Amino acid sequence: LRVERVARAERATQLLQLHALAAYDLLESPVQRLHALTGLEKVGPTTAPILVNGESGTGKELIAEAVHKNSDRADHPFISENCAALTETLLESELFGYVKGAFTGAERDRKGLFEQAHGGTLFLDEVGDMSQGMQRKLLRVLQEGEVRPVGGVEPVNVDVRIVSASNRDLREMVGQGEFREDLYYRLRVLQIRMPPLRERREDVALLVSHFLDREARRQGGKPIRLAPGVVDQLMAYDWPGNVRELENECMRMVALSGEVVESEVLSDQIRTHVPVPIPAGPPDEVRDLNALIEQIEVAEIEKALALFDYNKTKAAEALCISRFALQRKMEKYGIDAQG
Repeated sequence: LRVERVARAERATQLLQLHALAAYDLLESPVQRLHALTGLEKVGPTTAPILVNGESGTGKELIAEAVHKNSDRADHPFISENCAALTETLLESELFGYVKGAFTGAERDRKGLFEQAHGGTLFLDEVGDMSQGMQRKLLRVLQEGEVRPVGGVEPVNVDVRIVSASNRDLREMVGQGEFREDLYYRLRVLQIRMPPLRERREDVALLVSHFLDREARRQGGKPIRLAPGVVDQLMAYDWPGNVRELENECMRMVALSGEVVESEVLSDQIRTHVPVPIPAGPPDEVRDLNALIEQIEVAEIEKALALFDYNKTKAAEALCISRFALQRKMEKYGIDAQG
């Protein structure tokens, strides 16, 4: 039982990172989503900039880290910066650094994030919020591979892979004159779209299980389960805040519940949400979280086996589990090894 819980936790952790790759050009089916590490293997070894698009809370930084960890730069720094959080002056100093005496308070030289990330990856979040001036300076770095610290004269060579992200449509911003077209094409040599959670409702049950188990362990309590019907409410909700909102809701459920989460403790917007029909059994059938997870596992295993011509080693890799675990699950669910 413990092994299965660990396996589910590992699968959920993978979902948090691989959720983003679901709509990547080559990844259309659920099995291909689980096999998204292949996509990381393709983009990881390159040095090409990547642009990640997605709504807030979809985990854009998670995918940037996943790209970094699956690249030749994994042993070097991964550094992130939110471009919307700083003024133009502060952002310039943060990214490019400054020399002693460049401005009041600059009492010593300071390396910017480009230099600190040398050899590694720099993640620029909300790049669409950069001013025109900063866009021009960022373009120069991408073109010439060097930065000039604020107040400095000599440029400094930098070797950094850029992964940028935005929750805005940069192409639309280009058309409106709000974002430089040349910078846009420099940043989006490769592009990944982060699908919102409402487009991946089948992931909700497993992520809920993961978050509840994690919070229960953190608080030293017993495992928490959902009362009948609660998981349907969670899966029917649209999650405008995406995975981040789901995680916060799970933390709230743990704080307000005992060993069983009842519908009454859900946030008002979830309890009052008009449900979207979810494929299910007869309307009077009671379904719990474990049953839903088993249903998902059977579907994913069957699709993985079919995709890889019943090669269990490859199917297990795609599902992010061991071959032994796959064999055990096939026996448990009575899945035919030959199709």
